[in-house]
Amino acid sequence: MFLHIGDSRIVFFHDLVGIFDLDLRKNPVNKQFLESAPDTRFTEAGIFKENKSFIVTTDKVYLSPIAPTTLARRRSVRSMK
Repeated sequence: MFLHIGDSRIVFFHDLVGIFDLDLRKNPVNKQFLESAPDTRFTEAGIFKENKSFIVTTDKVYLSPIAPTTLARRRSVRSMK
């Protein structure tokens, strides 16, 4: 199964590590993790206005304009089917 995370992107459930609110970046440890994650755009200006969550997979960190609660609900509905 897979999870649509917005912007025409999907991640597979077996690769999913966690879905987190982007406001967690205020914590110094989380901020350091996000800044060191490969292939993310956390250094671009305005990135926090257009995105609401970040999704950690086994190999990448994705930004998503969809709220983390919505993504989690999508995951739970899909896994119940």
